[in-house]
Amino acid sequence: MRIHNCKASDSSMSQLTNCPMNQTRTTPLRGCRLAHWLIGALAHWSRDERGQDLVEWTVGLPVFMILCAGIVFYAWMWWNQVAAAAAVHDGTYLAAMRGGDTGAGYARTQRLLRSAVGGFANSYSITIGADTGRRSVSGSVRNNSLFSLPYLGALPLNIQAQSFQRLEQFYGGPPQGWW
Repeated sequence: MRIHNCKASDSSMSQLTNCPMNQTRTTPLRGCRLAHWLIGALAHWSRDERGQDLVEWTVGLPVFMILCAGIVFYAWMWWNQVAAAAAVHDGTYLAAMRGGDTGAGYARTQRLLRSAVGGFANSYSITIGADTGRRSVSGSVRNNSLFSLPYLGALPLNIQAQSFQRLEQFYGGPPQGWW
């Protein structure tokens, strides 16, 4: 839709100003033309789809990156939990097989943790103890440390695993005091 602000024939109109070439401009028309040009530019801009992909990427990429970081953090926590549970079970089982040798069980647990989580295994506390009254060995692995992420700060990384194993020997009945 063409907007005519001046009275003139179409043959003597300039395409840029919508006014006759020989007519002098006045201040009210100049402000009116600016408003019409601005409205036209905004209408053209709202219909223009150039740059739409850039806006979508600008909005979507941070959301996608946060989602990926959450998945990686959850996978790291899951891997630590599985590694701790497997290590304490294997170490406690080894101690029970060797008649309550907690030193061998502790070394096995520590070695398995180091192979699974690397240098992060230094933050774990390992406890393996033999209970001669119950003829058993129990072990636990704990890690209550903070995991620092950029922009999110320190997040708690609470990993706990326990295992209980009977000594691998044949006994002619239940331990004393169990029944």
